[in-house]
Amino acid sequence: MKDKKKIIIIAVTGIAILVAGILCKQHFLLMVPLFISLFVMAFQSEANRFGALAGAVNSLIYTGAYIYMGVYASAASAVLFSFPMQLMTFFNWRKNAYKSTVVFKSMSRKMRILSFSGFLILWAVLSLVFIHLDYEYAVLDSGSFLLGFIVPVLTLLAYIEYTYLWLVQAVLSTLLSVQMVIVDYRQTTYLIYSIYCFYCIICAFINVRRFYKEQQTV
Repeated sequence: MKDKKKIIIIAVTGIAILVAGILCKQHFLLMVPLFISLFVMAFQSEANRFGALAGAVNSLIYTGAYIYMGVYASAASAVLFSFPMQLMTFFNWRKNAYKSTVVFKSMSRKMRILSFSGFLILWAVLSLVFIHLDYEYAVLDSGSFLLGFIVPVLTLLAYIEYTYLWLVQAVLSTLLSVQMVIVDYRQTTYLIYSIYCFYCIICAFINVRRFYKEQQTV
């Protein structure tokens, strides 16, 4: 994103989240990490390695908010997975730095086939389990859940394929947010954030390929 455009998009999204949060009477502590996430995603949209560092710090803020709200499983996920993964990503990207980003690599054809096939099989199995448990968001949430583990690993390893799956995750998260808003209007703030993330992830998809193409000519 260009700086001026970036600031405008962040400001508009932040105001929209604040207004929606007030109207929906959402707990302010759950909104604070969202405001910080706007800047984290702005960095990540440019494949900037400092986005991972900011994300690691924000994971700790999410942890505190989740503990305060009594959502302990989410708190454990934030501090035990998201925080260390993003911190490791920052250090690995800094070790293999290229300008403000990292030296990207591409998976082999065999790795792609195995990875994507494995993901589809796990998604199908997990969806069936959730459907059997009569979970309302079975298909969307199971896919988003799996990608929440796969995408960070591929990002850590600087495989450009992480952006493909990140786009899929963005679509699933947005659809899931829409479905959740229909059930509970108080989730509107997360729908607004999901739409913003979708835009940032598209930017990341474009920028990662630009960097990768540059690196092939060096």
